[in-house]
Amino acid sequence: MVNITDTITKYLDFLNLHLEKPSYNYLEQICNAQLNTFPFENISKLLYFRNHNYSNFEIPSFELFIKNYREYNFGGTCYTLNSNLMILLRELGFDCYHVMLGEEHMGIIVKIDNERIYVDCGAAAPFFKPVRFENDFENIASFGKDAVYILPEGQQGRYKYVRFNNGEQSGKTWHFNSHKEAKVSDFNDVIEKSNKPSAPFMTILRCQLYQTHKQRSVSLVNNKFGIRYSNGETSVKTLFSSDEIISVLSEEFMLPKLPVKEAIEVLKTLHIDIFAQSTN
Repeated sequence: MVNITDTITKYLDFLNLHLEKPSYNYLEQICNAQLNTFPFENISKLLYFRNHNYSNFEIPSFELFIKNYREYNFGGTCYTLNSNLMILLRELGFDCYHVMLGEEHMGIIVKIDNERIYVDCGAAAPFFKPVRFENDFENIASFGKDAVYILPEGQQGRYKYVRFNNGEQSGKTWHFNSHKEAKVSDFNDVIEKSNKPSAPFMTILRCQLYQTHKQRSVSLVNNKFGIRYSNGETSVKTLFSSDEIISVLSEEFMLPKLPVKEAIEVLKTLHIDIFAQSTN
């Protein structure tokens, strides 16, 4: 039987944080450290899929999540990242629950002094601090030209999540009820759909990590390596081999253990060639 206290200690060690009493300031430290530590990536998702015989997917347990980060530098996508983050927050004494956005995305609501605060480290979005959406409608999560707004929709508890890149909306508008608590099991159907071979994060190679100490975010989409700086500047480089991708993940992302070649092989079995556009 794994001692969850040991896992909490390991989690905080990876975040380079000490144990503290729940507070807004501590929650902000956790959010910032989480985005700079655990990558938003689907390499683990592809390998979980393979290891389940190309069928059912289960969110890794809290202990497995930490073990896999230590051994393979795994992070995950929203369900893996935010479900395990909330386990950490609850174990640390925070009053929190999941919320479903747009009938698909898993966010977290944390209650501090009767105020609901939005936390999200599973969208590759710049939520470096919790969003105090109930009392500050100008509270924007942003990095460079990437900005996320949590806006009221008139009815009590109803809000929308809207993201913009370079002034244009990026992705869907997600609507949600901040008072409606969701359980992980409420996401079972959408999680199952997200692991079908045709689902968005089953048809590409994806990895993203913030490096705020370098004032940048690094991103891999198939064979395109991008850097987004906090001043809004960006650069993109095309990679032409698995070895180049491994090198970038090791030297730029500082994630040398990610088994990216295996993930590329899984994509090949799904008839996805991540280098197909490299000469265009």
